[in-house]
Amino acid sequence: MCIAQKLSDTAEPVAGELLVTLSSTCPGETQKAMAEKLAACDWAPHAALRYLGTRDLEIASIIIKKGQGLSDEDMIHIAQEASPDHRLILAKRSNLRLRVTETLAEPGEANVLRALADNDTAEISEGTLEICLTVARNNPKLREALARRHDISTDYATQLCIMLPESWREELCRRFGLDKNKVEELTVEAALKVSNEGADNEAAELVRAAAKDGRLTGQYALSALKKGEEAVFDHAIAELCEITVPQWRVALAMGGVRAAALACQAAALDRTAYPVVHKALRQLGRMHQALEGDAMSSAANVFRMYGPEKAAKVLRQLGGRV
Repeated sequence: MCIAQKLSDTAEPVAGELLVTLSSTCPGETQKAMAEKLAACDWAPHAALRYLGTRDLEIASIIIKKGQGLSDEDMIHIAQEASPDHRLILAKRSNLRLRVTETLAEPGEANVLRALADNDTAEISEGTLEICLTVARNNPKLREALARRHDISTDYATQLCIMLPESWREELCRRFGLDKNKVEELTVEAALKVSNEGADNEAAELVRAAAKDGRLTGQYALSALKKGEEAVFDHAIAELCEITVPQWRVALAMGGVRAAALACQAAALDRTAYPVVHKALRQLGRMHQALEGDAMSSAANVFRMYGPEKAAKVLRQLGGRV
């Protein structure tokens, strides 16, 4: 009856509560059939849409994907009350408005934010973009999804550049008319702030002690990285490669995959250790390229073409901006 003709303002909530009561006692297949019918109805009762939109995914996805009568308030209710999987489906819906996308973004779930970033019909506020940028620091796929959007500001694109591989930096500079020198300056500045003074001082002491005892090797640096001791790794690599810590950090920020491979070679780490180094640095947000395609070829070329001494020299040149 409720889908045969539009209900009056007084009848709509009554019909909605009735449908909720009925569907709560129905088996899944019946709920699914109800969801299909209600999704196709422009004036389906909102209480029923909200109820079915927060049920098991098989049922809820019908309402979330196809629900013609879903209001912004309905979608906000689903975003607040349902699971991350429900939010992920909702984030892919066409023509989402600001109130909905802001609610979806609030929990800071990387896969939901990525779906929003990929959804070029969704309205995205500055606040949502800031949440995305924070989460993107540790999520390469989200960074790339944000970089594909055309409705971000030049300031935002500049901030994003710092977290992207060189190929993406060039693309964003071209598309948004960014100042390449400014982007490079900010990249260097960010690289020099990866560790605080206290952590650096402690790391320097540990590395000096390791060098004095004859324990400072590539494996020592690798072990520190595996344990998440980022500053110790930086100081150990810098010492082994005979460059300063700032030079190493800038070289990594500017050279990415190639710089990390040069450091491994200069520190006498076997090439089989490189994937471990790459993965750890990527998880720390210090490197942005996946180890595939051109990036893999670039790393392989370093191990094939450079000995330890030459690798250290090239690494020093990469970090020459400080």
